[in-house]
Amino acid sequence: MRSEKRAFFRVSIDRLTSIIKNSDGNYEVVDKSIKPLDTHIDIKDVSVGGLRIESSKEKFKKGTSCEIVLPTIKDLDGKKLKCEVTRASFIEGHCSYDVGLRFIPPNTDYLKQFVEIINKYYIK
Repeated sequence: MRSEKRAFFRVSIDRLTSIIKNSDGNYEVVDKSIKPLDTHIDIKDVSVGGLRIESSKEKFKKGTSCEIVLPTIKDLDGKKLKCEVTRASFIEGHCSYDVGLRFIPPNTDYLKQFVEIINKYYIK
């Protein structure tokens, strides 16, 4: 990646099988995705606990689990990070989704390095 600041990444996202409580109060099974979603995510906020992203292609359901495959950035190797969707809402003006993801497990050494690089080079 060049030295310009940008907040988006091309990532691969795998949805994992999850049991969630839907808006009716009933539990439902969300099946694992058959193939990974290859998309851009726009990182809005990052900490060692999780990410706040915007995605224009994919709707995420609150309570579901996913794995985000991050590319190699600066000195940090790419890695697959397991996450849980803690918030997902549609932004009508932008036709995109505002999504909160919690890392599982949080606060690892890799995530500390990831957050440092993202905040220094990519978040405006």
